[in-house]
Formats: sequence, structure tokens, C-alpha cells
Amino acid sequence: MLLVDLACPGAVAQVVAKSETFTGIHRMEGVRGRPETATVSNGKSFVQLTERQYRTGGFWPPYETLPTIIVRRLPAPNGLPADRD
Repeated sequence: MLLVDLACPGAVAQVVAKSETFTGIHRMEGVRGRPETATVSNGKSFVQLTERQYRTGGFWPPYETLPTIIVRRLPAPNGLPADRD
């Protein structure tokens, strides 16, 4: 069962996913102070949970064994040629 409650703008989504039907796919590194997340799927849909939600939900496999996705953003070029910086 997947339940997302978005009652009003700015509300935090409440996600309920049964650990019997949803399994972990991967985890993502937290950036800019955001927590690390884990993505779980039942084969038809997916949900992103915080590390804490994943661990307390009893999902399989253990959080430590999930493959990690690390995203790094490069700064945008300033648009000036190198000799005019």
C-alpha cells in the first residue's frame, strides 16, 4: 500500500509503504544539508524515503548494502572567454 498525504501546500508528504512488498533499489547521498534517501519499489511504483524511514520501516536489503548514487554538479561557466576573465 502506498499512501501520500498532501493536504495543503508546504505540507510534508506522509508515505506509508509496506516492507513486505517494497524493496530497496538504491540510496542517494544527501546534499546541501538534506538527509540521505533510499528508493524503494514494488515493481510498479517507487517511493523515496529518508535513511531513518528506511531503517525503521524494516525494508530489505539492509541500508548499508544498497548501491549508492552520488551526484556532483559542476559550476556553470561564466560565459566569458578565458582571456577576458
